[in-house]
Amino acid sequence: MRRLQHAIWAITFSAATAISSIAWADGFANIIISSTKDAETSEDTFAPDTAKIFVAADLTDDVKSGSTITVSWIAVDTAGAAPPNYKIDEVSFDIKANENQVNSSITKPNTDWPVGTYNIIFSVDGKPMETADFSIEE
Repeated sequence: MRRLQHAIWAITFSAATAISSIAWADGFANIIISSTKDAETSEDTFAPDTAKIFVAADLTDDVKSGSTITVSWIAVDTAGAAPPNYKIDEVSFDIKANENQVNSSITKPNTDWPVGTYNIIFSVDGKPMETADFSIEE
């Protein structure tokens, strides 16, 4: 019984440590996804004919000058219009001193956005740190 209690404590401690490290390492705050550049409120659903989708995120103190931020646009599930978890586009930024925000956008495909679920992955120096989800609906 005592060995079981120690195993449960070790698993609980490991899970709590993992969760707290993820929360500490995000590096991004106030993520706004919108059909309008410089929007102040986020949208989570867009129409297939949305011309452009923008994302802006504030950088926290965890992101240091000299870091490289990568923003990856992913089609998670588009019912066969693209393979699952298909990387649509990716852009990287080298962070300079006193920079505190990252902005990116993606333009509608020629034949409209496929209906489905999408996400944006924010990475710092190659390490995924944060995701933001949105969907395309009719």
